[in-house]
Amino acid sequence: MKKLIRKTLLPVMTASLLVLTACGGGNQAAPASSSGSAPAPAASESKDPIKVGAIFSLTGANSPLGVPEKQAVELLAKEINDAGGVNGHPLQVIFEDDKSDNTEAVKAIKKLVSSDKVAAVLGSSGSGPSLGMAEYASAQKVTMISMAAADQITNPVRAGIFKTPHTDIHGTKRVFKYMQEQGLTKVAILYDSNPYGSGYAVQLKKFAPDYGITIVAEEKYGTKDPSMSSQLTKIKGTDAQAIFIAGTNPGPSTIVKEAKQLGITIPMISSHGSANAKFLELAGDSANGVLMVAGKLLVPDQVDAADSQAAIIKKFVEGYQAAYNSPADGFAGYGYDGLNILVEGLKLAEGDVAKLPEALQQVNYIGVTGEFKFTADDHNGLHEDSMIMVEVKDGKYQLIK
Repeated sequence: MKKLIRKTLLPVMTASLLVLTACGGGNQAAPASSSGSAPAPAASESKDPIKVGAIFSLTGANSPLGVPEKQAVELLAKEINDAGGVNGHPLQVIFEDDKSDNTEAVKAIKKLVSSDKVAAVLGSSGSGPSLGMAEYASAQKVTMISMAAADQITNPVRAGIFKTPHTDIHGTKRVFKYMQEQGLTKVAILYDSNPYGSGYAVQLKKFAPDYGITIVAEEKYGTKDPSMSSQLTKIKGTDAQAIFIAGTNPGPSTIVKEAKQLGITIPMISSHGSANAKFLELAGDSANGVLMVAGKLLVPDQVDAADSQAAIIKKFVEGYQAAYNSPADGFAGYGYDGLNILVEGLKLAEGDVAKLPEALQQVNYIGVTGEFKFTADDHNGLHEDSMIMVEVKDGKYQLIK
């Protein structure tokens, strides 16, 4: 670890070690302050701390993702520090709120790197902010792990840029596989015009022919649009057998409520961007019958005990519930996996930050999101087979077997 401490005294581009932290879940309110720091324990003050930046959407449209991510980072940082830190060095996390805004995200990462001299950055919650951050991080050679789903965050591959969620490609393939099994061949897509939704639309159109599926309608909406009834009315006039929704809350919940009001009865399938408790809360009774592609963490009590992910899911869910009296969701898992992956990378790099990007490419790790197998050509490391399909029944997510 001596190499690490020497680096923390140099300029930030050669500065300390990347240890990212996050997991999430729950919908407790975000603190009023948009930034802050998780302090290191007094017992570890004899050694220099490792500074890590964490940029999340604590306010704005992506706050249902960012707030639990921050909560989880604080929880996990405490767990790490209580156990003695990272090779005896306390972990200090400096938080920033990107306000669900791309420009604010870039401003935040510039501050963390140039002023706070962080070793690396975790975040952001949304694909748009993450893409802007990744461009800056790549140019400055700062290692970053994103909690956002868009495939273009890690495709094409850039040194030091990784992500933990399943991509829109994974979600697309899993949904189309389900539609094949159900004999559904015609789908309408309704997506958010932001990078997350539009990225999903690209993959849906690209892979539909591979599964014998025809996209009979394509509509989009703005993240802050209060209503999507006009788009739904157009879709209703087609011969679509299902509607696929690509977006994060509150958009998908608004869509399913308005679809019910319009008398639309064909299956509604939502992307993993809305796979959390907030969707159920916002959609209310209209959520019943909605299908969703998600990670196994969405239904932890329904994971087969023989599943390779079962033990780590159980440990994480119990710990998070005890800390926040709130269930963990998939967004929680993205950050939790991020920390564990980085710890594995640190071990392989033997504390040398310069070697960390290459070391992370060698990590194989079974997490709550899936089994990660990183390579030089794959900085996401997941496969669609670790995703599941669920249906909302009586206000709860139920695994479709």
